[in-house]
Amino acid sequence: MRAGTRADLLARALLTLGALLPYWRLLTFGVIFVTDDYFASDIFNGELPARVLVGRMIRHGQLPVWTDRLCSGLPLAGAPADPLGLASFALLPAAPALDVLVIVLLLVAAHGAYSLARRFGADRTGAVLAGIAFAGSGYLACQLKHLSIVSTVVWLPVGLVLIHDALAGVRRPVSVAAFGLVFAEQVLSGFPQSAYICALVYGSFTAFVVVRDWRAAGTKALPLGAIGGLALAVILGAAAGGIVLFPLSALSTISDRSEPLTWDWATRLAYWVPNAATFLWPYTNGDISNNTYVGPPFFWEDYGYVGLLTFVLAVYGAVRERRRPMVGFTVVLTLVAYLFVLGRATPAYHVAYLLIPGISLFRFPTRFLIVVELGLGLLAAAGLTKLRAELQERGKMTARNAGMVVYAICAVTAADLFWHQPRQNPIVPASEWLAPPPTVAAVHADGIDPRTYTPRHRDLHRRTFQLAHGWTDVQPYFDLRDLLEPNTGGGFWDTPSGDCYAGISARWFVDVWGDHNRENAFLAPLSYLDFDQQRLHVHPSLVNILRAYGVTHVLSPYPEADGRLELASKEPHAFVYRIRGAARARFVRAATVVSADVDVARRMLDPSFDPNREVLLEDAPASLQTVGAPAQGPVADVLPAITGEDERRIRIDANAPSDGFLLLADTFYPGWTATVDGAPTPIYRANVSTRAIALTKGRHDVRFTYEAPGFARGALSTAFAGAALLGWLAAATIYARRR
Repeated sequence: MRAGTRADLLARALLTLGALLPYWRLLTFGVIFVTDDYFASDIFNGELPARVLVGRMIRHGQLPVWTDRLCSGLPLAGAPADPLGLASFALLPAAPALDVLVIVLLLVAAHGAYSLARRFGADRTGAVLAGIAFAGSGYLACQLKHLSIVSTVVWLPVGLVLIHDALAGVRRPVSVAAFGLVFAEQVLSGFPQSAYICALVYGSFTAFVVVRDWRAAGTKALPLGAIGGLALAVILGAAAGGIVLFPLSALSTISDRSEPLTWDWATRLAYWVPNAATFLWPYTNGDISNNTYVGPPFFWEDYGYVGLLTFVLAVYGAVRERRRPMVGFTVVLTLVAYLFVLGRATPAYHVAYLLIPGISLFRFPTRFLIVVELGLGLLAAAGLTKLRAELQERGKMTARNAGMVVYAICAVTAADLFWHQPRQNPIVPASEWLAPPPTVAAVHADGIDPRTYTPRHRDLHRRTFQLAHGWTDVQPYFDLRDLLEPNTGGGFWDTPSGDCYAGISARWFVDVWGDHNRENAFLAPLSYLDFDQQRLHVHPSLVNILRAYGVTHVLSPYPEADGRLELASKEPHAFVYRIRGAARARFVRAATVVSADVDVARRMLDPSFDPNREVLLEDAPASLQTVGAPAQGPVADVLPAITGEDERRIRIDANAPSDGFLLLADTFYPGWTATVDGAPTPIYRANVSTRAIALTKGRHDVRFTYEAPGFARGALSTAFAGAALLGWLAAATIYARRR
């Protein structure tokens, strides 16, 4: 083995240790992190249970396009479909899957940045510093709770390496095809804004290298083959993400976020300029992990600490190596990205908003911070390389001593990041967190398919954040977990909740249940938690309304004060209340056709509203409005039975005692169709957010079938584009080996 190869392997081994040092507990493959977001947690309420659920479906041979375990029914088409993430959760239990995925992503970030720094002219030690700084950056530390974001951005330096090699003629066909697959992985990761940011960087870097080489060569000849190949690779990579992009595009037309893409919308969640000081000291304005942060939200969107020495060396490298074109490009890229991060604080982002296609589609300009982090790491690598050379010039220091200095800088930076970054992600034993709490058994004790509701769960979450002092003490989060907040019950313990925590949902679902963007929904004002008196107060109509939405149990940390809920169980950290008469499917004789959601809400709040006798239909013909007779006999005598269900179909045996309607308390979504005894029948949006079909008297075989909008086209796009890229890479590799 050549000396250079041995040195490179040693550098990469040290880099691996340094990159994983802040996250060493993940190497036990038995922990998860429970980072909070004030009002909910993207990781333990959102991404982790959803990914666990998808992995379980894949193991059982189901196509993850829909689930009734989350959100009263939620489309999974359009969710992250990156091969690394899917493989991890399909092949492994929850904790090892999460730990393996995060470890792999951190190593991709570290070694990608190392390789890129080497191509930018850094020596091995400088490249190690770049890898440690990028993988241990504040952006990645804070965004680990957003697995889809991290799964996208860690590939940025790898993509730049492949573009560099392609334009330099290094195994060009192989590099271009591999770049297409990297971009496909980024798009499939399910966070379009981050993939878009990476695409902007790829385009800028390609333009820079082409112009630089063209000017240096003194000729007008351009590497059109490489440029065309990279353009084709981007197109194929984007097309390979079709299985995510097409369903997301369809969902966006009905989502709660389908609002005008104005300047105010695009910059509403702004960077707080005083947080610029956190590049030098991470807690200048306090630390969110112990709730000492003083400033507007969100700390984790603004935090960019890459180590004090990294920042100082980046400035040093930018000044001392400014005449090198690659360093100059990195300086410009880093500064422009930071101007974008500042959002409305400077005119720069407004100019970009007006001139750069697509930038107006996204919120959070702060997410350009990943480009700043990479730029600082690369500039620090250049700075450390230059420092080592200058220490050895004219005998100022022996090569050995200069080496000791730069090694010490890398070690101090690794220790610096080890000290600061782990506190942004509290880690708990998975065996304890994922063990079913006693409330799961209490809910299932009634022997029915449950659907739970935790009133004011956002308020509970905020209070928990205060009690835990951020997440200094994780015990309050364990106590909160027992309330089966969305989406934990449905994702982990087969105990779904009526509401949920989802990044994007149908607007009528949000109108009823609310989400983290809009809390003033229909159900929110119908309950009140008195934290001082430790009591739960509920509206007189809440029980009837929950029956209509199929909610079988209500969970609260405090007893209900008004005697309107029936206590089923008292557990150490939760009161479990039973909602009698709740049903996911029911027969209703009468329908009232209404023109607006507000009319539905007004009627459902009326004490005379009975979900067993009346269903409220929207977007339905007026001829469907009926005056039904009171239901005869016990409700159970006319309850339809769900006799079969999978990820795309629901079969119901409905014995209608008269003409009327079958109400299914699952979320109404485009893509669902229905048949009655084999004949197609319309599905109407009922009670704001659920589904209803008309039935005639008698026994009927009712079937609901789901075809996710955009999924078939997206799957074809992914299959063809992915096959093209894989075939391209295989052919290019074979050709390169034969040369």
